[in-house]
Amino acid sequence: MTAQQPAAADGSGAGAPSGTDRVTVLYVCGMPRSGSTLLDLMLGQFVDHCDVGELFYLWQSGVERNFRCACGEHFDECPFWGEVGRRAYGGWANIDVQEVRALQRRVDATGKVPMIKGARVVPGFRQDLERYTTLVTKLYRAIAEVSGAKVVVDSTKRPSLAYILARAPEIDLRLVHVLRDPRGVAYSWSQLVELPEGTSTKGRMNQRSARLTARRWVTVNAMISSLARSGVPRVVVRYEDLVRDPRTELGRIAALTADVTGQVDPLSFLHGTEFEQAGSHAVAGGRIRMRTGPIALSLDEKWRREYAPGRRRMVGAMTWPLRRRYDYR
Repeated sequence: MTAQQPAAADGSGAGAPSGTDRVTVLYVCGMPRSGSTLLDLMLGQFVDHCDVGELFYLWQSGVERNFRCACGEHFDECPFWGEVGRRAYGGWANIDVQEVRALQRRVDATGKVPMIKGARVVPGFRQDLERYTTLVTKLYRAIAEVSGAKVVVDSTKRPSLAYILARAPEIDLRLVHVLRDPRGVAYSWSQLVELPEGTSTKGRMNQRSARLTARRWVTVNAMISSLARSGVPRVVVRYEDLVRDPRTELGRIAALTADVTGQVDPLSFLHGTEFEQAGSHAVAGGRIRMRTGPIALSLDEKWRREYAPGRRRMVGAMTWPLRRRYDYR
């Protein structure tokens, strides 16, 4: 999908936010391949919560490439996303997706975090940041309105978007910091993983070297911890604990938004270590987002048996100080 006529990247003049109420965003942040899509689906079953997958990729996967939504429909045929586009921007055709993606590259990147934190000293960047903030705020507000939810769950994971949302005046940000043993993350990135038809151009997930994965694991988790120290509410959840004892870990997360929903979620969708996936409109994320029905939770630690010892030791050494902080010994 492309714009039929020139328009500002932020959709100015269409679907401006009404009122001054802030939109509560429960942002799942952390390193990819840490069980974030699984967590996102469970959080979407919470009362008054709506999960949308990795919203950062909506412009590429949805608006530009028309990949399939988790509901099974292609993006341009999904009634949910069609209504979101109308409310946010007067329709997706009013958005110049190439301009949005260029704006995204200039603003929403890990290397831009120092500038996001001190944007007032870089006028050109500040202007781009304000445009991008307006753009995504309209999107979150429209999702809340269309879904009727009080909390929008975004599993984008990127620290840069978390920092942007933390400074957005109309966003009430809460963080779920998801972690996984970095050796398991690196092993997952080394594997060839096929994707469902209609959800990608390559048909498989990207792969990454052990060294790069280890470096990113440290950088990403350190940046998220730094943001939390600035006062953004956060719950830290380890993938391994979530799978072993989902009721306890999900209960901790539910308490994070209880003041918004008016209750601590009863977790009625959860049955032991299995949960009922009632459906989702996740626009991007892991392949499990396309599943519905009962999903059994099982700990994936194949890396302990199958990961090359040399690579496992290297990842362990590179991540040791931060890994120890989160009790990955």
